[in-house]
Amino acid sequence: MARIEFHILSPSGDDAKLRHTCQVVEQLYQQQKPVFVYVESDATAQKLDEVLWSFRDQAFIPHEVCTTHSPTHSRISVLIGTGNAPTAYKAILINLTDTAPPQLENTAQIIEIVDASPTHKQLARERYKQYRDQGHQLETINH
Repeated sequence: MARIEFHILSPSGDDAKLRHTCQVVEQLYQQQKPVFVYVESDATAQKLDEVLWSFRDQAFIPHEVCTTHSPTHSRISVLIGTGNAPTAYKAILINLTDTAPPQLENTAQIIEIVDASPTHKQLARERYKQYRDQGHQLETINH
């Protein structure tokens, strides 16, 4: 079973969600852990790609938008995509969608990033119940 963290943000909106995602991705990169960021659309993938390049002047995180489900270079530590995570990136998955990610087998950790909007919180509660019923280890972190 996976360990699932719900990061509940006090601000709402896509910008807050993307900024927090960048912070989490940076921490995982510093720990040398590959990560897959699951997004709902190609537009969100492109936006996160842009934010990762500019969120901090001193930060460099090798990443790319996943179109073929495999990185183009061995140093890519973060893949962003709408489909299933490639095998090498399944250990840690950041979910930026309002649904549970597909194919959770072999995923050790899922990080759900939830903004403060009532709609997103309600959808997160539903995922929380779904994960709980499946027997996953759950944790909620308020930011």
